[in-house]
Formats: sequence, structure tokens, C-alpha cells
Amino acid sequence: MGYFAWAPEYLITVSVAKAVWEWCAPMSVWPEFRLMDAMRDAGMAGAAGVPGRLDGNRRADLLLYRNGGRPHAIVEVKRNVEGWSRIAPDVERMQAVVAGGASSFQLGVVAFNCTQMASSSANGGVVLKDRLLRMAEAADSLSRPGWRCGLSSRGVSYDGHEYWSAAAVVMERVGPRA
Repeated sequence: MGYFAWAPEYLITVSVAKAVWEWCAPMSVWPEFRLMDAMRDAGMAGAAGVPGRLDGNRRADLLLYRNGGRPHAIVEVKRNVEGWSRIAPDVERMQAVVAGGASSFQLGVVAFNCTQMASSSANGGVVLKDRLLRMAEAADSLSRPGWRCGLSSRGVSYDGHEYWSAAAVVMERVGPRA
């Protein structure tokens, strides 16, 4: 089958959508949803409170609706992330959208995979673990009142060719509305 991590990003997004649909039914999963429409459905006034982060054509890879017409979560999917700078604009945009105003959003997720090619040195796993640790520190620093932000990862695997890890920056509403 080859290396899934090197597949086109949209193929990975569709696979994630299918898994979310099967795992979170009866939640509705919408791919490639316009963020402006998601913000409207979430009860936000629009992009006025999110300057410089949104244009009218920005889309979320996946938008999840629970119980009616109010969105519950946004998921952005990235592949082969080599460091925080690769996802920082997506995390910033996600945080601005899900934490804005009195919205219905409860979760914002930037899901991704990291790879480190196994070279002649045997420390590829250590390099990848260190990268994930730095990304976790960056994610933790984004927590704000009413929202917790962190990195979720299941560790590092090795397939004989490369070291890899699946991870996600998760922004979660905490407090009375959670």
C-alpha cells in the first residue's frame, strides 16, 4: 500500500472524516466548509473579531455538527509537519475562530503526522521526540481563560524506514459551557 503519510493531504482528510463519522455518529461531518459560514452557524458576528486571519474563501478541512444546526468542532488536517512553524498559522486561525465570542464551538483540532527519516545515525526517534516536545510546549502556551490548548500524541513509531508519529493540537472549551 505504500506510506500513507506521503499520500495527498485530501486523501488523509477523507480518511479522518470517515473515522470521525464512524466514531462520533450521529454527529454530522462536513468536508471543506467555508469558515465564514461556520462562524455564522456558530452564532458569531463574522470575521470582524478575527482581523487578518480570515478571508471569505478560507475553508475548514472538516466541520462537525452535533444536535442541529450549530457547529461543535473544526478539524484541520496536515501531513509531514516538520515543526511548529508549519502549523502555527492554522493553529492561530483555529484559535481565533473557535474561541471567538459566544460561539457554539467546543473543540478545535489541527491533526497531523510527523516523520523523521532513518539515516545512518540511530537517533531519529530522539530527534522526533524532541520535535514533539517543543511543539507541545508551544501548544501549552496558547491556553487562555475558558480554553485549554495542548498537544496529543501517542509516541513515536518506527517502521524500518522512518520514525513517525500522529499528533494533534487540541483546543478545548473548559468551564461552565464545556
